Amino acid sequence: MPDKAWKALERRIAESLGTVRTPLSGGSSRHTTSDTLHKELYIECKYRRSSSIHTLFHSVRIEANKEHKLSVIAIHLASSPHTLAVIDWNLFINLWEAYTCCQETTHE
Repeated sequence: MPDKAWKALERRIAESLGTVRTPLSGGSSRHTTSDTLHKELYIECKYRRSSSIHTLFHSVRIEANKEHKLSVIAIHLASSPHTLAVIDWNLFINLWEAYTCCQETTHE
């Protein structure tokens, strides 16, 4: 029987980071409550049929592509000290790889 869609997503995300999905992910795991066993990143995967962020990102991506730019959405709630960046997963992977490469270079 094939994986449920949300488990397949967790596996894909974990593999893209060079790790694996947390067995019994969530509160049942004795490893971590993160959806992956990554050493440095706490990843929470959400599988949804629809999302207003995805709809917004799609329209932003169309406009960004017209100008040959990367799509980034900055979201800030008035009651929060944090601003969040929403980017494409592949861009995140490229940024993470560059970051880890720089960390290795600095520690040598």
